[in-house]
Amino acid sequence: MQESMSSIESLLFTYIDKCKFLFFPDQWNNVFLDYSKNEIFALLLIYRRGHVNMTEVADYMSVPLNTATGVIGRLEKKGLVIRERNSFDKRVVTISLTETGREFMIREMTELSGYYQQIMNILTKEERRIALQIIDKVFGVLEQDAGREQDIRHEEKKVKRIIVE
Repeated sequence: MQESMSSIESLLFTYIDKCKFLFFPDQWNNVFLDYSKNEIFALLLIYRRGHVNMTEVADYMSVPLNTATGVIGRLEKKGLVIRERNSFDKRVVTISLTETGREFMIREMTELSGYYQQIMNILTKEERRIALQIIDKVFGVLEQDAGREQDIRHEEKKVKRIIVE
């Protein structure tokens, strides 16, 4: 067992060393570098859907509503999104990209697409198919694990009923 664990650890460190360049800013030419993870996810959601409400943002990021409100507030200060009240129902606030936000997202998505294209161009059609199958399997395992973690946290938060006589 110890030898097996050692070889897994060795393999892990080999791949960590090979991909550490991904975490250095020079590699990415400013792709989303000045933004938090939650800001990036909010921008991606709004870019894809065109406009969203605050509950959709919170649900997408799996965060409380007050956290989503803070994220959107920061993006609004940066001039990337705008909040507008619904003309029929003033309680509903719709969030969309500003023109600056739209231009920013198009630039960032173009750069990310360029990296994707470089990778796809070196693979054969069969290698692409296999790579995508492997990626799907990896994400399947990670999603299952994340689901178990969430179930455990949910169980821990349950209030225990104590019967008092």
